[in-house]
Amino acid sequence: MYPETQVKETANVTNAEWAKLKQHKIIQKRGAKQANPADNSAANTMDVMKPFFDNKNKLIAVVVTRANVSTVADNLDMLRKNLLIAFLVSVVVAVMLSFILSQLIVNRLRLIQLVTRRVAGGDYTAQVEMHRHDEIGALAEDVNVMTTALAAQEHEIEEQEERRKEFMANASHEMRTPLTTISGIVEGLQYGVIPEDEKMHSYDLIKSEADRLTRLVKDNLDYERLRQNKVVLKKKEFDSVPVISNLLNQLSGKADVAGDEFKLNADSPVPVIADQDRFIQIIFNIVNNAIQFTENGVITIDAWREPGEAHYKIADTGIGMTTEQVDKIWERYYKADPSRTKKGESGLGMAIIRQLIEVHDGQISVTSEPNMGTTFHVVIPDSQKKTD
Repeated sequence: MYPETQVKETANVTNAEWAKLKQHKIIQKRGAKQANPADNSAANTMDVMKPFFDNKNKLIAVVVTRANVSTVADNLDMLRKNLLIAFLVSVVVAVMLSFILSQLIVNRLRLIQLVTRRVAGGDYTAQVEMHRHDEIGALAEDVNVMTTALAAQEHEIEEQEERRKEFMANASHEMRTPLTTISGIVEGLQYGVIPEDEKMHSYDLIKSEADRLTRLVKDNLDYERLRQNKVVLKKKEFDSVPVISNLLNQLSGKADVAGDEFKLNADSPVPVIADQDRFIQIIFNIVNNAIQFTENGVITIDAWREPGEAHYKIADTGIGMTTEQVDKIWERYYKADPSRTKKGESGLGMAIIRQLIEVHDGQISVTSEPNMGTTFHVVIPDSQKKTD
């Protein structure tokens, strides 16, 4: 027995096994032994018996080796224990990681929440200070874009509100003056205090003041209808040169008063596809605006065709505008030089022009320099999109 231990190992060999050993066979068999007598736990064993013979083929010895082996049940128990331990460790690690990650996410979301609450309270300057390239970072960037847009809109609304207040104040004053004039003249006519030779002049004053009120109201109504896409265009093809020439004849009296000269440079014909009444309104307003800001100068109108579109350029030699004024001329109620604007003018002329050109799917651009004049360039394409 090797090694010698306090546990006495025995190898029980049956007669049948002796017979097999004598036949030069190696025997393997499973058995059980007391692995630890103190706790009486049984352990499975595997015995291997190897016979040895002398040169005369006589059995002289049998060597028995024994080793503890485990069963499938033992392996399953061990596997269960290992899996349970691994599961518990994984749960603990997962809970810890989840807590840490959730705190990171919650903190970032709270930052976004604080900014959105400030925005809801009217503070559009709030920004989310976060530089991450994940979904929450994208959300923060979108919030920043939103606040920037809201801040820009608030600034624009404030400017529009200031212009609206200014316009209402001017409009109230302008309306009060003609209404007072009309009321006084009508009262004078009613009681016969106006001489006969002054009555025609009184009628002219009434008509002039009424036209001023009509123009003020009409400009506002036109702009609102255009802004809400409630204008129906009746497009047709016509030669624009005679139309422009007729407009210049109508405005020649006003141009003579200002000492201005008209020059029309146009190929004949210059066909255009547009609503003729709205086309007249566009050219009339631009030329009329040029007369207001030009004294003793030249107003040149060029008209020509390019493939698929008609071009019109109205240039004056008037007082011109600064870059800041050019950027604002399309805004409602804006007047580049109120001192030169005719009484009763609403400041909506340029805004209406731009809206009319846009509903024609056209384009308008303006270049100007102080004391060098202003040039408007209008392009109206031949495409006839549905407009309602």
